[in-house]
Amino acid sequence: MTTVTKLRDVSREDLVKRASDLRPLIADKGREGELAARVPAEVADAMRERDLFRTLQPRRFGGLEYDLATAVRCIIELASADGSIGWVSALAMVHQWCVAQFPIECQEDVWGDDPGAIVCGSYAPAGECVAVDGGFRVTGEYHFTSGVDIMDWAMVGVFLPAREEGAPREPAFLLVPKSDYKILDNWHVMGLAGTGSKTITCNNVFVPAHRRVTFAELASGNSPGYQALGGRLYRYPILSFVPFSIASPSVGVLKGALEGFLDVMNSRATRGAVVMGGNKVRDFQAVQMRVGNAAANLKAARAMMFEQIEDSRAKVLDRGELLDLGDRIENRIAQAKAVELATDGLDELFGAVGGQGLDISHPIQRAWRDVHAMSHHISFNWDALSSMYGQYLMGLPPQGQY
Repeated sequence: MTTVTKLRDVSREDLVKRASDLRPLIADKGREGELAARVPAEVADAMRERDLFRTLQPRRFGGLEYDLATAVRCIIELASADGSIGWVSALAMVHQWCVAQFPIECQEDVWGDDPGAIVCGSYAPAGECVAVDGGFRVTGEYHFTSGVDIMDWAMVGVFLPAREEGAPREPAFLLVPKSDYKILDNWHVMGLAGTGSKTITCNNVFVPAHRRVTFAELASGNSPGYQALGGRLYRYPILSFVPFSIASPSVGVLKGALEGFLDVMNSRATRGAVVMGGNKVRDFQAVQMRVGNAAANLKAARAMMFEQIEDSRAKVLDRGELLDLGDRIENRIAQAKAVELATDGLDELFGAVGGQGLDISHPIQRAWRDVHAMSHHISFNWDALSSMYGQYLMGLPPQGQY
């Protein structure tokens, strides 16, 4: 195995502070990232330098191997300055955890020569995957690869070839280095524009067999990576871990928007005679109610998310147990509800910003657009997840992914 220099010690609290300290830079670059449809290089470099992408990476490869709650706290701070940066940082962090689920030979490929390598992902099985000697060949387009411009590898979803005639094709992920794919400049969207979630294309790319992990293995709590590393952090089922990372930016966006709203509105007066020109905006009861509702939503979303993360942490990390059906379902509903609460909270604030808030450079309108884009992610489809939760509570077989 390649020898990796140990990451310098940094406490969990210091890591969160590093994320918080980056807020001014991230906020300053927010409009630039949106216009360029990518993460600004200066922001990406700053996050790398502060080891934020190492939060969930195995110690064996120079990472911190900290817990999910620490990662989520960092993500919330980053997202409070800009939703796109929060989203990309969340995926860059959690994909280190995903790489740790692959066979150890794959982890060597990714981190052996570059412990700082980070990974984007396209989850939906797509393209063509055929078996060849020693592995697979893949061809196709893979969409929504957030942060692809700053990443070193891509994790792409595929259906593996059937093992025998008539057998079903198994969903899986393959890891591909950036030298083996091309990026299509096709990310032109109303929200999360700064994530640069573009499409990548592979053309008859060879992927060694050891750069594969199946969805069933990721959901089992007993993946090839866990078997090799042994760290309990890598014993979570994927849907009780990854969606928390991409739910947390919505909470961070609401946090940042609420703070910004209060900073501005506490001193702002209305103009014109129609709505009592010259009065302080904060004196209007309608505005007070919207602020109260948004703040309550933020409090509720944070409490629900961190309570659920802690329940799973105690079971997996402290007691070394696997999460059961109930644990998984509770995690999924908490993830989706946190996003719904954040989205509703942004609706409250955006409804009170007035005409000034319509300017394309105004941070609250961008926060509003970003959080609505997050809510459209398939992982947080409220209709699907609320019905699945109801099925579980009423003793019916849950229909959905958990």
